[in-house]
Amino acid sequence: MTNRMKLIWLTLITLALPMLFTTAGSAAQDSAAAGELIQAEGWQLVRDNCTECHSSQIIVQNSGNREVWRSRIEWMQSSQGLGELGPELEGSILDYLTSNYGQKTASRRQALPVHLMPSNPNLQAN
Repeated sequence: MTNRMKLIWLTLITLALPMLFTTAGSAAQDSAAAGELIQAEGWQLVRDNCTECHSSQIIVQNSGNREVWRSRIEWMQSSQGLGELGPELEGSILDYLTSNYGQKTASRRQALPVHLMPSNPNLQAN
């Protein structure tokens, strides 16, 4: 097996490992993987008002605190044709989004440990 093939296999295995160790107890991750909204209080409001213009996949791939979600709604209203929602409806949608797709602490996976990294043929030992 060539070094290139070994690198491809190592990359594929590295990318597949997180999928093998995903916990089934996380409804948010399970729903996000399927592109479906988490079915919690308010999800129908989000489905009915937000997925008229874009798929639920856009929602589940995003996160943010209440102000971040509010700014996205305001942007959609000012530039994408989303109508006024009314204070009660907007509040319910924001409650749902912040509860189920709140601000993430990190958006990238941790770096691989050095011993798992492939060798770099472009680096020369001194």
